[in-house]
Amino acid sequence: MFDFIGSCKAKKTVAAALALGLMMGIAGCGKNEQPQAAAVAVKSMQVIKRDTPMVYDYTGFVEAQQEMNLVSQVSGQITGKYFNGGETVQAGQVLYSIDPRTYQANMLNAQANLANAKATLANAAMDAERYTRLYEQSAVSKQTMDNAIMQRDQAQASVNAMEALLRNAEIDMQETSVVAPFTGRIDTTALEVGNYATAGQTVLATISNTNPVFVKFSVAEPEYLKLSSAHDNNGQASLENLSIILSDGSTYELKGKVAEVNRGISDNTGTLTIRALFDNPQRKLLPGMFAHVQAIGGVRENALLIPQRAVVELMYKKFVYVIGDDSKVNMKEITVGPIVGRMYMVESGLEGSENIVVEGTGKLRQGSQVTAEPMTEADLNTAETQDKQQ
Repeated sequence: MFDFIGSCKAKKTVAAALALGLMMGIAGCGKNEQPQAAAVAVKSMQVIKRDTPMVYDYTGFVEAQQEMNLVSQVSGQITGKYFNGGETVQAGQVLYSIDPRTYQANMLNAQANLANAKATLANAAMDAERYTRLYEQSAVSKQTMDNAIMQRDQAQASVNAMEALLRNAEIDMQETSVVAPFTGRIDTTALEVGNYATAGQTVLATISNTNPVFVKFSVAEPEYLKLSSAHDNNGQASLENLSIILSDGSTYELKGKVAEVNRGISDNTGTLTIRALFDNPQRKLLPGMFAHVQAIGGVRENALLIPQRAVVELMYKKFVYVIGDDSKVNMKEITVGPIVGRMYMVESGLEGSENIVVEGTGKLRQGSQVTAEPMTEADLNTAETQDKQQ
C-alpha cells in the first residue's frame, strides 16, 4: 500500500513540472511575437540661421519688344522673296515683291489724266483772265466772266483730283515692294514666291524685334508693394535690378528692369501684370521662352533656413520631423516663405535650434525612434545627385 501512495505522489510531481514548463514556454512565445520596434535610419540637419537676401521668384515668359504681321497692302502674285526664314532683317530692307504690272499701268494712266487736266486748266485760266479784262472794259457781261471763272475753278478741282489719284497709284506701286518696318528676326513660315496676296488680308510673314525683349510676369499685390520700396544689397531699387533663370537652370548674364506695369490689379487673379526689359544683344532670349524672374527685396537678419526636401505636406499644410533628445521624432507644423536655392525660409514654427530629418521622412510617423546621420548644406548637392542616379 505504501508503494501505491509513493507512486501517485511521483506522478503528481512530474505533472506539475510539465505544466510549469508549458506555461514558461507559452510566455516565451508571447515575447517573441511582439519584438521592440527597431530605430529608423535617417539623415538630419540643424536648422540654419543666417542673414539671407529676400529673393522673390516669379514665373515669366519672354516676349518680343516689337512684333507685327506683314500684311500685303496690294493684291497680286508674289514674284520675289529676298530673305531666308529665321534671318535678322534690317529696317527698310526689301523682303517681297508683288507683281507690279497692273499698278504700273494705273500709275501711267493717272499721269496721263493729270496732264490732260492740267492742259484744260491752262486754257480755262487764260479764258478767265481774258474775260475778266473784257468785263473791266464793259465788252462782255458779268455772266460771261463768271462762267469763265467757274470753268477755271472746275478745271483746277479736276487737276487736284487727278493729282490725288496719281499719288494713290504711286503708293500702290511702292507697296508692290514689301520692306521691313524695323530691324528684327523674321519667322520661318513666311509665304513663298507664287502665292497670291490679297490686299489687307494676306499675312506674308511675322517679324519680331528681340533686342531688347520683354519678360512678362505677374506679382501679388502685397509683394508688389514690398518690392516697390525695397532695395537690394547694393542699394539699388529691387524692381530696377531683376535677374532671370532660364529653363536649363542657368542664370541670364544681363540684368533687367521693370518697363511696364499694368493699369490695375486683375479681378480674376488678384495679381498685377508686369513687363521687364532685358537687353538681348546675342539674341539668346527668344519669344515664348520660359524664365523665372527673381527680385531681391532686401536682407532678412537671422533667417531660418531648412532644406526643401525636409518638408512634408499633409492636408495642404507643411510639417517637419524634429528629433528630440531621446532620438524620437516630433512632427511640427511650419509656415514657409521664399525659396532660397534648395532651401525654404521658415516664417514660423521653428526656433532655430532644432535638428530636423532631411532624408527618410517617408518611413516615419509621430514618435518614431530614429538613428540620425548628420548632413551639412554641402551634402545636399551630393544627395540630390545620388537620388537622380538611383
